[in-house]
Amino acid sequence: MATAGNPSLPSSVVEDFGVKGEVVPASGGMGTSYYVGDAVFKHVAAHEEAAAVWCANVFDGLKVDGVRIPRPLVSSQGFYVVEGWSASEFVAGETGPYGRWEQVLATSHALHKALSGISCPEFIKNRVSPWETGHCVAWDEATIEPLDGVRQPFERLNSLKLHISHEPCQIIHADLAGNILFSDVLDPAVIDFSPSWRPAAYGDAIVVADGLLWYGGGEALIDLGSSSSADSLQLLVRALLFRLVAFNELVRSEQVPFSELEVRRFNSAIGLVEQRLT
Repeated sequence: MATAGNPSLPSSVVEDFGVKGEVVPASGGMGTSYYVGDAVFKHVAAHEEAAAVWCANVFDGLKVDGVRIPRPLVSSQGFYVVEGWSASEFVAGETGPYGRWEQVLATSHALHKALSGISCPEFIKNRVSPWETGHCVAWDEATIEPLDGVRQPFERLNSLKLHISHEPCQIIHADLAGNILFSDVLDPAVIDFSPSWRPAAYGDAIVVADGLLWYGGGEALIDLGSSSSADSLQLLVRALLFRLVAFNELVRSEQVPFSELEVRRFNSAIGLVEQRLT
C-alpha cells in the first residue's frame, strides 16, 4: 500500500522480517512509514543505509534509565535493512512536547548520558544535507550566503554569537523535541534517531530552539534549558542558527517553499535570546 508519490512496502520485506498484519500508512515519517502488526517499517534511501544500519546497531543494545527505546528488527538473513526498508518494534505513546518540557529535557539528559561512550561513525563525517550544513555553519566549520529573505535573522544570530569554551563532542539526538512519545503509564520513548556529533548540551539547546520556533515555548523554556551548560544561551544561538541555515538550504534546493511565517518565528525567538544577552 502506498500514498501518492511515496514508495510502497513490498510484502516480501514484511515476510523477511517475520511480521504479520495489515499494512497501514503511518501519519508521520514523511509518508514513507507503515505500521504492520506490532512493527513500524520505514523507507531508507540508498545514501542513508549506512546511517540506518549504524543506528539500528546502537539502539539494539542501548539501555537508558527511565526511557523506552524501540528495538530494531532483524531479517531472516540477519540484516537491519532489506530492499531499502528497516523495521522496529512499535512503541505506544503520543507525540507533542507541549507542557512536558521538563520531561523532554530529562529524557535528553538520560539519553545523551547513555550515548556518551559511543564513537563517531564515518557516515557523520561524510554526510551532506541541509541539516548538516546547518550544524557546520552554527559551529563555524562552514559558511553560506543566505537567501535575501533569510538574511536579516541570519545576521542577527551571527551578531549574537560569541566564542565559547570547547565542550567534548559525542553522539547526540539532534531532533528530540517532536520525537518523544509520552504515556501516562509508561516511560517516555525516543523515536526517529537523528544522530550528530556535537556537545550534549547542544542537543538540549536544539530542544529549546524547536520549542521556541514551533511548539509555543517562551522564556520559561529558556530557563529550563539553562541548567545544561554555563554557555546555554550561546548554544541556543547556535541551535537557532542550525535550524535557520537548514531552512535556508531547503528553500535554496526547492525542497520546501519560502515562508514569511517561518522567518517571523525565527525573529521572535531571536528577540527572546537578545533580551537575555543584553
